[in-house]
Amino acid sequence: MEIPELLAPAGSPDSFRVAINAGADAVYLSGKDFGARYYAENFSLQEIREAVEYAHLHDRNVYVTVNTLLRDFELPDVAEYLQELSSAGVDAVIIQDPALLVLRDELSLDLPFHASTQMTIHNMAGIRWAEQMGLERVILARELSIEEVRTLAAESNVDVEVFIHGALCYSYSGQCLLSSFIGGRSGNRGRCAQPCRKKYELIQLKPSERRVPLREEYLLSTRDLSAYMHLQELVEAGVQSMKIEGRMRSPEYVATTVSVYRRALDKIKMGGWKPSEEEFEKLRLTFNRTLTGGHLFREDFMGREYPGDRGLPVGYVERYTGGRTHIRITSRIKPEAGDGLFFQDTGKGLYVHDHRYDGRLLTLPSVPVKEGTRVYLTGRKSLQKFTEKLRRSSPGKCWDIELKFTADKNGMVYLTAEWMMNGLRLRESVETQFERALKRPLNEDTIKNHLLRAGDKPFRLTLTELRYPGGLFYPLSRLNALRRDLLIRVERRILKERRSPHHHLKPEVDYPSRRLPEDPCISVYVEDLKSMRSALRAGAGRVYLEPQVHGDFRSCDDDDIMGVLERASEISARYGAETVWKWPDITHDWLLERLLEIEGNLSMDLMVGGYGIPDLINCDVKVYGSPALNIYNSHSAALLSGKFHLLTVSPELSWKDLQRIQVPPEIIVHGNLTAMVTRDNLWKLAPPDFDTSADSRWGIMDRRGDVFPINQLLGCETVIMNSRETCLIDFLPSLLDAGFRNFSIDCRIQSPRRTGLIVESYVNALESPEKLQDIKERIVGGSPSGVTASHFRRGLAE
Repeated sequence: MEIPELLAPAGSPDSFRVAINAGADAVYLSGKDFGARYYAENFSLQEIREAVEYAHLHDRNVYVTVNTLLRDFELPDVAEYLQELSSAGVDAVIIQDPALLVLRDELSLDLPFHASTQMTIHNMAGIRWAEQMGLERVILARELSIEEVRTLAAESNVDVEVFIHGALCYSYSGQCLLSSFIGGRSGNRGRCAQPCRKKYELIQLKPSERRVPLREEYLLSTRDLSAYMHLQELVEAGVQSMKIEGRMRSPEYVATTVSVYRRALDKIKMGGWKPSEEEFEKLRLTFNRTLTGGHLFREDFMGREYPGDRGLPVGYVERYTGGRTHIRITSRIKPEAGDGLFFQDTGKGLYVHDHRYDGRLLTLPSVPVKEGTRVYLTGRKSLQKFTEKLRRSSPGKCWDIELKFTADKNGMVYLTAEWMMNGLRLRESVETQFERALKRPLNEDTIKNHLLRAGDKPFRLTLTELRYPGGLFYPLSRLNALRRDLLIRVERRILKERRSPHHHLKPEVDYPSRRLPEDPCISVYVEDLKSMRSALRAGAGRVYLEPQVHGDFRSCDDDDIMGVLERASEISARYGAETVWKWPDITHDWLLERLLEIEGNLSMDLMVGGYGIPDLINCDVKVYGSPALNIYNSHSAALLSGKFHLLTVSPELSWKDLQRIQVPPEIIVHGNLTAMVTRDNLWKLAPPDFDTSADSRWGIMDRRGDVFPINQLLGCETVIMNSRETCLIDFLPSLLDAGFRNFSIDCRIQSPRRTGLIVESYVNALESPEKLQDIKERIVGGSPSGVTASHFRRGLAE
């Protein structure tokens, strides 16, 4: 059976060596900049070169992450960096920002690109777009089921990669701005502060405002993924690569996960593999927040009770007497001297010492611990020894090299190496001159013995031909040097041949004029007809209507949705305005198919947040790009502008960043903006006495008392919105002077009355900029959590 590539993480050169030696087929890592794990140790350029050489000599691949969003002023440095990576011979670059596709074309680089999971590709439209853009691989969103993965892999013309182990994000990757909004540290820039691991309370905002009493406090904290128990099914799904997450984790974690999955994949290849509970327990010896099959296998992925390491549950406290704790051991793996133990709900731990184990009970000195307390193994001394052994070892022999030794009667010697690579038979040779022996001539056994010493080289040497007339002499030290010289040539040839040419499609890029000869337009995001009417009466020129379905869209009647949209078109026509049907930013294929069917009966203008969707839409319909596309710079805006009528730029951009954008975009100037998009439905945690009907409103509250409102999308995804309203009304004159004409307001969670007030205020501000401060006071006072312009004014905290 064909098995996928096993792809391992390396946050440091130390972890890289461990990953290769443990059996990874490929390793992904990052340089010091432009990687989504900024706080890992990461690699210098020289360390990347050394890693690539080591990997290639052992027939492994190295992928480098350049998977952050990039500002315009950074693109020259990124271009130089890409050239360095190409020169270093990396096997691929993992990207998030489409601007890199443009740079690759401009620089004529022969460098494969993989679409990062940060691109949120989760449907066939996204995969088709990746194919058109010349991407060689797509790393799928972690929210897909095994059935979806199987279908996408079967229909894709690019490689498909999935995560099989490691941390899960609460939000769809690439669709989380929570860390950015709270503290200015953006996950899209590799600096996530992990606010999802903090404590939150569930709040009902409507019909009555009250807190939901829950035992769990970490409402956004996920478990860790492990596909080990389902590995056979995932292999059969037809993916090309299986990825372990963990560039921020220890070498011990890398050593354990890679070795366990390597053994499993090798056995699957031979046939007859069954998941082993003992092997699964080994995975739990390293950092984990309890393991789950996650969305892939429709298992519960939330770990709301605790956000930290759980380790391996090994038993429970049976009794505490005389300063010693007696632990009933229930796991296959038994604690040993030097191991670390943790007592649940106590915050206390210890190292195993002065202990006794009778086959049932482990007894050791400790502080008092309550009977029945669960005990976890959180550190394994033998695992540290195993990792250290991997550091000092090598991946073994991976090249079969055939040697041929020929000497004529005059002492002319030819030593040749031949091997197969990429379907070709390659050859390298050296030559020298032996002398006639005066006393002790070399014999064939001595020659053979010295030629077959590969040392630490990744070569299996065989001597397939030995022609030696006898009677010749050559110093053994020089014979060894001759062999070393030949093997060095073989190494260089392998490294050279590994760099095979790749042919990429060239993306079409169009840079339209920055200044548009049009009057300013205020667009408004709404979710119902009442708010839409209020926005239009207040002077909105365009409405993005995103009808809410508080429940499962699968059970909704298409006629109900069509009826709302048709009424919306009638209403906007009375005001001479445009109605745009805003689709959810997440559209799994089942949902996309249904939306396309409804759209086919309406032919409405659309706003979408996914790559490739415009290619599925009738060409007479205008398609707008939502903020979910994460437009950060002129290159990505230009690349996508050919498919979208108008693009909304990322709300993370500062005033300085916006001035560099060459393609005229739309700018969100007001509203509680989307902070996260997740598959988790938080209000389902509410007890039965809470109203969860379509009229109810929900939010989560952090420890500072800030409330983040919650909405639900048509595809049943949940949107968590920022607690504070973005407000850029002060900056409208400057934006107009800079040539910007399209401004949007997010009123999806606002009442119809406040929607009208906000829109009217911005329309008045455009008409009477001298009254800005009076106008601003009208809207600031009605904001429950206040307003902010932090990103626009100051930029991200970096």
